[in-house]
Amino acid sequence: METIKTVFNKLFDKVELKSEKYDFALIDDLVKKYDSIKSDSDSQTLKARKAAQDLDEVSSRCKSILKEIQQAQKIADQVAKSAEDLGVGLPNEARVAVTQLDAYRSDLSELASRAEKAGDAIFAML
Repeated sequence: METIKTVFNKLFDKVELKSEKYDFALIDDLVKKYDSIKSDSDSQTLKARKAAQDLDEVSSRCKSILKEIQQAQKIADQVAKSAEDLGVGLPNEARVAVTQLDAYRSDLSELASRAEKAGDAIFAML
């Protein structure tokens, strides 16, 4: 009788093991899905970090160009003063350059500011 009990217990254990194997298969599926999501998430995070770094570079380069515009503006002021001293008008190319420099100054100031803020916002999320 004891032998029959042992046999039945082992049979029931085997049935439970099949059930546990099924559960392990679900766990494997979950772990595989997690690994895939983690990999994709890490990839997107790296892309966001790169984008933030690129935005910082844009902001930095814009600030550098704005300094060059200041230097060009000093030259433009000298040209305008020389033209006035000579009693001649400012050459058309110089007027166009000054006008365009003003437009670039405005655009680049805005771009530098927005790129810096956007980069900071992305870095803050990471």
